[in-house]
Amino acid sequence: MKNFLIIILIASIFVAAGCAKKEERKEIVAQINDYYMSIEDFNQDLRALTIYRPQSIKTMEDKMEILNDLVEKEILLQVAQTLNLDKDKKFIRAIENYWKQSLLVLLIQKKAKEISDSIHIYDDEVMDYYKQLKLRNPEMKLLPDIKRDIKRSLRRERETEMMQKWLDDLKEKSYIKINEEVLKNMELK
Repeated sequence: MKNFLIIILIASIFVAAGCAKKEERKEIVAQINDYYMSIEDFNQDLRALTIYRPQSIKTMEDKMEILNDLVEKEILLQVAQTLNLDKDKKFIRAIENYWKQSLLVLLIQKKAKEISDSIHIYDDEVMDYYKQLKLRNPEMKLLPDIKRDIKRSLRRERETEMMQKWLDDLKEKSYIKINEEVLKNMELK
């Protein structure tokens, strides 16, 4: 029994080692100096470049054209790093701004989805809204003709209100101190 366990243990080690080697090994599409572009890297760049025209890559020539563009881009990036442009204050500031904007977009998208998923527009709300519209404009179309538009409008209003309430709540919970004197004397550049 003991020998059987040892054999299973040794077999498991060989299987695990074999799997690890398969995962580590990546096929390389191109090497540019010390950079190795894997198939995964190439496909990721290809998807980003062809997001609006994925059907445009059909032939080997198309792939080579894209690959040559990516090689040129990588060479330029390597030169920029050699010149330490990646440590330049303007570059770092631009990356910080991009990072902030991207993070804000992700947060807003996440919160907007959360809010949107929580909103339900009921028929009685649509009817009330329609009656208000009808009072202002007696020649308004019939409810069945504009019900979808009313629901969409009510949803947008509610989403906007809830998003603003969320932001107001965040501001209320935050410590904010504004130095108006500095603001007043500050020169804009």
